[in-house]
Amino acid sequence: MPIGYDLMMRIGVVIATKGRPRAMAQLLQLLAAQTLRPSVVIVSATGRTDVESDLATRLNVEYIFGPAGTCIQRNRGLERIRSACDIVIFFDDDFAPCPHWIERCAYIFRADESVVGATGILLRDGAQLDEVSWEEATRLIGTSFPAETATAAATECKDLYGCNMAYRMSAIGEASFDERLVLYGWMEDADFSRTVGRKGRLMRCGAMVGVHLGIKSGRISGKRYGYSQVVNPWYLHKKGTLSAREAWSKSLRPLLMNAAKTIRPEKHIDRLGRFGGNIIGIGHLLAGDCRPEVAAEL
Repeated sequence: MPIGYDLMMRIGVVIATKGRPRAMAQLLQLLAAQTLRPSVVIVSATGRTDVESDLATRLNVEYIFGPAGTCIQRNRGLERIRSACDIVIFFDDDFAPCPHWIERCAYIFRADESVVGATGILLRDGAQLDEVSWEEATRLIGTSFPAETATAAATECKDLYGCNMAYRMSAIGEASFDERLVLYGWMEDADFSRTVGRKGRLMRCGAMVGVHLGIKSGRISGKRYGYSQVVNPWYLHKKGTLSAREAWSKSLRPLLMNAAKTIRPEKHIDRLGRFGGNIIGIGHLLAGDCRPEVAAEL
């Protein structure tokens, strides 16, 4: 696919960020180096200290500010471009896309009208393992998967991974991220993508590669996170997003993991705090209280 193939397709990128100005600057540099640049980049931040004020870029960047929270920040960005773009891409501020990510994304949407959402393949996920440096991420995306893999296999999937996901705007319609999933918005990506996915196919594309650095700064407290790990899956089950089996799996797995690792926790993870949040969440669920917004009160 030649560079510039989809210049008529209006593509917007929305990035929710808080407390990571260096990461935001690094990501904007990678977006400026894309073989197909987005029409607009919306940086949804909580204040001007979240971004580098003197950053020079060739991109069309707009900054919007407001309350913190993954869902509410993404919704602000989505509202800004809802009628101005054909495709919206959501990147985490610590995601490093390969140079052809947006071009390949445009290709998959143009090639198949039934595709309403797409996510890529991670070469490394620092959120699951050790944090990845920007230097290492840049090396990985620069040496893996040449441009000729634009037609690499894409497989249908149930939901999309929030650090790198794209949607056809016409399929989103009036949908928005559930702002009851406060703070880090645990599982907001599954909820939103499955909602949009009712109108078509969700795809995981082997040609859209990147690295999720998993930067630990700016994360919420272990107790709040642990509460969300247990309560959010059951809230989504009540909404109809997850089956009962999925809710059990999504809530039990982190509970057992946190309990097992409280003895020898990782340096960068507050396992004791997470386990405490898990227990509080279980207590609330047993009492019939399934409100994910309580996490912000802990």
